[in-house]
Amino acid sequence: MPVRLTGPEVAIAVSGALWGLYWIPVRYLEARGVGAVWLTLGVFVAGLALLVPVLVRWPGARAAFTPRMLATGFLTGGAFILYSISIALTEVLNAILLFYLSPVWATVLGRFVLGERFTGARVAALVLGLGGLWVVLGGETGVPLPRNLGDWFALAAGAAWALGTIRVHQDTAIPPVAHVTSLFVGGTAATLLVSLLPFVDAGPVPVFTAVPVAIVLGVAALSVASALGILWGVRLVSPGRAGLLMMMEVVTGLASAAAFAGEPFGVVQVVGSALIVAAALVEVLPATGPSVSRRPG
Repeated sequence: MPVRLTGPEVAIAVSGALWGLYWIPVRYLEARGVGAVWLTLGVFVAGLALLVPVLVRWPGARAAFTPRMLATGFLTGGAFILYSISIALTEVLNAILLFYLSPVWATVLGRFVLGERFTGARVAALVLGLGGLWVVLGGETGVPLPRNLGDWFALAAGAAWALGTIRVHQDTAIPPVAHVTSLFVGGTAATLLVSLLPFVDAGPVPVFTAVPVAIVLGVAALSVASALGILWGVRLVSPGRAGLLMMMEVVTGLASAAAFAGEPFGVVQVVGSALIVAAALVEVLPATGPSVSRRPG
């Protein structure tokens, strides 16, 4: 029988697929003098401008400006800028896979932050994820350490995203639009902070001609829409099913990178990808079930 997806499920899958293609505008503008820091700052600022009418119309969205929500947004938005920079500094494949070690971080953080028990599935996810890390980063030396700043940033992005999303799940009563707003506000602050780090070369202030401006505005609009789609969808879909649908990001990211990035994609990359994707699948499969139809809290 054909698989039929509900509206929230489609929103999650399409939004995830779009995030998997984010490396394309990053690399395109980087080659034309607009660095990842400036692109991300432009996306955050433009996204906030798009959210202003929402904040005016729906007062509940202003919950984004509480100290707790701003801290959450700093983590999720910080993950965004670290991931953006990693794409510019390392192979696209590495950036995607190292970011998607988030199940490893989620397992560790869930144990020590939330006091969750280590289940068999989570131990398996931890082992598979670390195995994928070993394969991807081990290379000829066999030592699974990040090789460059981009690798480190991708790892840090995954950890920040895992911690941020744990906080999002703790605040399910907050409207999705407030979570999205906090992401863009916190992300703006995180981008400005990262740009001041001595080892980050943001590059000169770019000259935004018509084409870069159009790309930044387009990416900002898609980012707002996809973030809203994901945060709306996960409230109406079982966590396991939502996690599986989010894997569309890995599928589109790896496929597009293999096809267009012009970077090595051999046996090592395939094995590492399979292990890390398996870690994410093992993490969410036990929770997979029929979609839950409930009203947003």
